[in-house]
Amino acid sequence: MSARLLVRAALYAALYAALTLAPGLNAMSYGQLQFRVSEALMVFACVDPAAVAGLTVGTALGNLGSPMLLVDVVVGSLLTLVAAALMYRIGPRFVALVVPVVVNGLGVGAMLALVLELPFWASAVWVAAGEAAVMATGGAALLVLVERRGHMFGLTRPVA
Repeated sequence: MSARLLVRAALYAALYAALTLAPGLNAMSYGQLQFRVSEALMVFACVDPAAVAGLTVGTALGNLGSPMLLVDVVVGSLLTLVAAALMYRIGPRFVALVVPVVVNGLGVGAMLALVLELPFWASAVWVAAGEAAVMATGGAALLVLVERRGHMFGLTRPVA
């Protein structure tokens, strides 16, 4: 792993954690209805392999504030790793924005059902709805920005 890749991964991790734990934003980051502004950063996983690792670590750090602490740190990070890896595989396409909606909706919904004994389908739908709102707004805007201006920052990847 190059130093440049490691620094980019650390930046993604720090940004994700800061946006998740920031006062005001952290109130919407946990539970059945989540609206994590930091999830919009998942778009960078479409074009930058450093984002896959960085966002996974950032999720672990951000989930230190979760009421489910250790379970959320481990499971939430694994869900982010799966979603980010799939988004990297898909590349910079709008369909990639659906991946974290599905992965987090089902995965976090299952975690909430098992740990907090909340209804699975209600949890899955609410988590997916919050994720969809973030990806349809901030995620879509960032994807357009990356597609149009990503070359300025070395964030380009040919669409296969």
